[in-house]
Amino acid sequence: MNDWVGGSDPETVGNASANVMRRLLPLNGNSKVLDFGCGIGRVLAALKKDGPDPKNIVGMDIMPPVIDFCNQHLKPNLTNTTFELVNDKNDHYDHFIETNAGKTREALSSQYQDYFTDGCAFSVFTHVTKHDFAGLLKFISSMMVPGGRFLMTCFELNEFSRYMIEHQQTIFPLANKAWWEGGQILVGDANDPLAFIAFDRSLVEKLVWDAGLAISKVEYGCWMGGGIGSSLQDVMICTKLPTLLEKDKIKFTPLVSREAIAGR
Repeated sequence: MNDWVGGSDPETVGNASANVMRRLLPLNGNSKVLDFGCGIGRVLAALKKDGPDPKNIVGMDIMPPVIDFCNQHLKPNLTNTTFELVNDKNDHYDHFIETNAGKTREALSSQYQDYFTDGCAFSVFTHVTKHDFAGLLKFISSMMVPGGRFLMTCFELNEFSRYMIEHQQTIFPLANKAWWEGGQILVGDANDPLAFIAFDRSLVEKLVWDAGLAISKVEYGCWMGGGIGSSLQDVMICTKLPTLLEKDKIKFTPLVSREAIAGR
């Protein structure tokens, strides 16, 4: 199973990820949660164990063995939980996929259109090409309710992380790194590009916006070194563009009159 999901103790990883969700997403008993790239169910098992208990959780993954594992070992013990096999591919994980009889993106998008209030994708967008980054975001966005929040982890290229990479301060060695697309994309190992891939902040913002989402919060991870961050990867909260309100329904906050202050 560690070969499937990248190693480390499953319970430790699940607990850490679930704690990130509890801190950054206002989950409750009415939440309908998408765990995209659920793997062996580490995150949702931890979420179910210590709460809150969402109304529904759906785990999705492209790898038949992990969905088989979840259906066999987790689903019987987890209420309101469903697992979906996605008929898709990824160069980093294709060797685990002999045949895939899962549902297409189109079928799942139709089935779960505007359904999820919250979602997460841990260590998914650290292993995808720019093309797949864009396509997966649009797919996920189609399943989120307007105003819904989607938490994803990634590696962001910004002034600080670029400085730390240049001075070899990151906690990953990046000894065989390569820069793509004029420096907008960094792969940690040119021989295995999807093992570690980072994207420039401006590129991530564009891909998120093109998917009908907007970045509303960022927590930087400790991967870039310097002792910052509580998580390994950068964490982004993306909010699906909400339904616009009529002007008379907006609760405006009155501004303090500068003239009144000047007249005191």
